[in-house]
Amino acid sequence: MNEERMEEDDNMENEVSDSSDSDSDNDKELTSRAEALEAQISSNKYLYDAHVEVTAIYLQMGDLDSMRAAFQRFHETFPLTPKLWLSWIKAEIKIASTSEEKARIFQLFDKAVEDYLSIDVWVEYAQFSIGASELSKTHSILERGLNSAGLHVAEGSLLWDTLRELEHAHVQVNSEGSEEWKNQVNRLADVFKRQLSVPLLNMENTYQEWQDWFKSLPPGIVNPDPIEWGYKKALKVLENYKPFEERLLIAESTERLEIYKEYIKVLKDPSTILCLYERAVVDLCLTAQLWEDYCGFAFKLGDIADQVSARALRHCDWSVELWCTRLRILENLKRDEKEIVECFEEGLTRCSAVPNLDLWLTFLEYQVRNCGDSDKLDKLFRQAEEQITDETDPARKLSRWRARMLAKGADMGRTRKIWNDIVHGRHHKGTASVWLEYARLEIQYGDPNSARTVFRRALAACKDWPQYIAEEWSMFERENGTLEDVMKCLEACSVVKKVEEERQESGREVEEVAESREERVRKRKFEPREKTRIGHAKRSKMDEVVEHKPNLLHAPPKKPIEKDPKITVFVSNLHPRVTERDLKELFPNAVNIDVVLDRKGKSRCFGYVQFAKEEETLVALARDRAPIDGRPVFVSEIKPERTERQPVFKHRLRGIRHPRGGQKSPSRPGPDHRRGAGHHGGGERPAAAQGQASGAGGEGGRGRGGIRGAVEEREEPAAGAGVDGAEGGTGEGGR
Repeated sequence: MNEERMEEDDNMENEVSDSSDSDSDNDKELTSRAEALEAQISSNKYLYDAHVEVTAIYLQMGDLDSMRAAFQRFHETFPLTPKLWLSWIKAEIKIASTSEEKARIFQLFDKAVEDYLSIDVWVEYAQFSIGASELSKTHSILERGLNSAGLHVAEGSLLWDTLRELEHAHVQVNSEGSEEWKNQVNRLADVFKRQLSVPLLNMENTYQEWQDWFKSLPPGIVNPDPIEWGYKKALKVLENYKPFEERLLIAESTERLEIYKEYIKVLKDPSTILCLYERAVVDLCLTAQLWEDYCGFAFKLGDIADQVSARALRHCDWSVELWCTRLRILENLKRDEKEIVECFEEGLTRCSAVPNLDLWLTFLEYQVRNCGDSDKLDKLFRQAEEQITDETDPARKLSRWRARMLAKGADMGRTRKIWNDIVHGRHHKGTASVWLEYARLEIQYGDPNSARTVFRRALAACKDWPQYIAEEWSMFERENGTLEDVMKCLEACSVVKKVEEERQESGREVEEVAESREERVRKRKFEPREKTRIGHAKRSKMDEVVEHKPNLLHAPPKKPIEKDPKITVFVSNLHPRVTERDLKELFPNAVNIDVVLDRKGKSRCFGYVQFAKEEETLVALARDRAPIDGRPVFVSEIKPERTERQPVFKHRLRGIRHPRGGQKSPSRPGPDHRRGAGHHGGGERPAAAQGQASGAGGEGGRGRGGIRGAVEEREEPAAGAGVDGAEGGTGEGGR
C-alpha cells in the first residue's frame, strides 16, 4: 500500500515538473517575442499592431511594470480603444490597495473617457467609484457620463439605469415616511423624469419600471404628469431614430458613413448631434472625412472644437484638410502665434509624403489677416514658393496670390515679373482665363497702357478662346480709350471675331444634324415593323435576333426631353468628358438634362436642358459661353418644329443649287423606299431624279441646299419635279 502511494506521489511530482517546464518554456517564448516587439517599436513607434501585441504579452505574463510602461508609451502615440483601456484599468484595479493606487486608477479613467465615447467605460468608472470614493464623487462621475453619453440612443439607458439603481438604494436606506425618505423619493422621481424625456431604445421597459414604482408610493408624494408628458414626446422622437439604428446594426463598415450622415441631418438638438458624431468616430475612427465634418460642426463651440480637432489629428495625422482645419480653429480661438506656427510646422512634417499646398495657403492666409509686416509676409511667400513645385501647384495659386499682394502694395514692377513668369509657363501660356486675370490686375492696380500691352500679348498667345480676350479688350477701350485706341483694338480683334463666327456656325450645324438624326430615330421606332424592308439578308437575320431578345437590348426608357422652346435650351460645344451632372451644376434649376450619346455610348458633345418655367430658360440663355472643363458651352434656343417653320410645297423643285455653290448631294433612301417617306426626305429614286430633287433630300432636307435655298433662288417650282422631294421638305427641313 505504501509502495502504491509512493508511486502516485512520484507521478504527481513528475506531472508538476512537466507543467513547470512547460510554463517555463512558454515564458521564454513570450519574453523572446516581447523583446523582438520592443526592438521594432524602438525603431518605429507608429507600429500600432506591435503595441497591441506587446501589451497583451505583458498582461499574460503578469509583468505589471512592463505592462504600465508599454500602455503609457502606446497612449502617447495613439488613442486607445475602450477595450484596451478596460484591460489596462482592470489589471490595475486587481492590485490597487492604497489610496495613491486608487487615485491613479481615477486618473486612468479620466484619460480613457477622453479618447472615445464608451458606455462600458463610464459604467465601470461609476461602479469603481461607488466602492472607492464618497457618494458625492460618484454622483459627479455619473453626471459627467450622462452629459457625455446620456443621449446615446442605443446604449445610453445603461448609464441612466446605473444612476437610478444608486438613488433607489438610498431610498431603501431611509425610513419610509421620514423627511429624508421623501427627499430621496423625489430625487429618484427626478431621475425617472430625466431618463424618460430622452429618446432611448427600450425606454418602454423603463416606463414600466416607473409605473410599478409609482404605484407603490403613497398618494400625493410625486406628480406623474410631467413624467408622462416627457415620455410621450420622447417616444415620438424615437420613432424617427429607429430606422437609422436598425440600419446601423446590420450595416457593413463601408455603408456606415453615409448612414451616419443621413442620421445627423435628421437630428435637431446640438447635444444629440455631438453625441452621434462621437458614436460615429468610434466606428470610423480612421475616416478623415468624418472628422472633417465633425470639426466643421464644432468649429464655433470653443474648447470643444479644440478638443475635437486635436483628437482628429491623433487619428488621421496624414490628412492635410484636418491640419488646415486645426489651424483655423486655433486662430478662431485666438491662440498665440507660437502655438499656430508649431501646429503648422508639425503638419508639414506629418504630411511630407503628400502635396502640402493647401497647408501653406491656410498658414499664409492666417499671416495675411494677422501680420502687418509686409517684409515678413514677402519672406513667407518666397519660402512657400521654394517648397511648392509647379507639379504641386499647377494653377500657380501661390504666385498669383503673391502678385496680388504686391500689386496692392503698389509694387507693380515685381507683380509684372511674377505674371510674366506665369504666362510663359507651360501650363498657362495659351490659357485665356489666366491672361484675363493678368489684364484685370493691370486695369485695377496698373495703368491703361500696360493693360493694352497685356491684351495685345494675350490675343496673340491664346489658343483656346481668344474671343474672350477680344471682348474684354473691347469693353476696356470703350471705357478708357480714345477713338484711335478703339479702332486699333477692333482691327486687332477682327480676325478673332471671324473665327468665332465660323465656330458658331459650326455649332448650329451640329445642332441641326443632331435634331435630324433624333427625328429619324424617333420615327423608325414608331413605324410598324412590317413596313420596314431591308433587302440585305444579314440585316434581316439581325432583325430576327432583336425580335427574339427584346429585354437584352432595350434599357428602361429615360424620361424624354420636352422640345418646347419656352422651357428647353440646346447646348453644344461640350467637352466629351462633360456629363449630365456637370450640366446640372451650371443649370441647377434644370428638371431634365440629356447629353446625346452615339451608338458606342460616347458623348456627341451636345444635348438639351429642360426647365420648369420660362423665366428659368431665359436665365439659362444668359449663361451662353459659360466654361465647363475648359470649353465655353454654347447655349441657344430650340427652334420651332419644322412643320411650323416652313410651308408645304406641292411641286417638285428642280435644279436647286446650294447657296454656297455646288449641287446638294442626293438624299439617302428612307426606311420606306416605296414613296416620298415624308420626314426622311424622298426615298429611292432613279439616278436622274435624284439629281433633280437634290435640294429636298439628304437627312430630311436639313442641309442648306434644302427647301429654304430653293425659295431664295427660284420663286416658281421647276416643271416635272416630283412630289417626293417636297414632302421631304415638310418634315425635317433645314433651318
